[in-house]
Amino acid sequence: MAHPPEVRDRVRRLYVEGMPLNGAALTCGVNYETARQWKAHAKSKGDDWDTARTAYRVSDQGLDDLNKQLVEDFARQVITTTRELETATMPASDKAQLLAQLADAYAKFSKSFGRLNPQFSGLSVALDTLKIIADHLRVSDPAALKLLHPHLEEVGAIVGQRYGR
Repeated sequence: MAHPPEVRDRVRRLYVEGMPLNGAALTCGVNYETARQWKAHAKSKGDDWDTARTAYRVSDQGLDDLNKQLVEDFARQVITTTRELETATMPASDKAQLLAQLADAYAKFSKSFGRLNPQFSGLSVALDTLKIIADHLRVSDPAALKLLHPHLEEVGAIVGQRYGR
């Protein structure tokens, strides 16, 4: 079923204003894959929805709020991925490896962000420490890493409260 241009424009507007793409699609009664195709097609024509979203955030919130939002968005993605891994049907060793990679990506993001914004440097060190622990357990005691996994979200929230101010 073809959607009128007004629906595509509304999906774009909701996304640019901060709603996740899947939420914008759902709100407008559009299949997520359709929304992804619209976004990709628009980008190929020079309308990058992500750039528009960033510009909207900067103009609406200011740079400090944007920085906080970027960290929150990345943390939300890490949490979502962690939750999906909990229910994924794959060997525990594969899950442990993916968790270690996720921790590495989070630590690198935090470290880079800490360089740009010193407020987050404590967060970077804390997350790097979590990565070291996850890497060590992945190699030396995968069963322990599996036991730690359900607690990572809570630990991440505590670290974020303590250092992400």
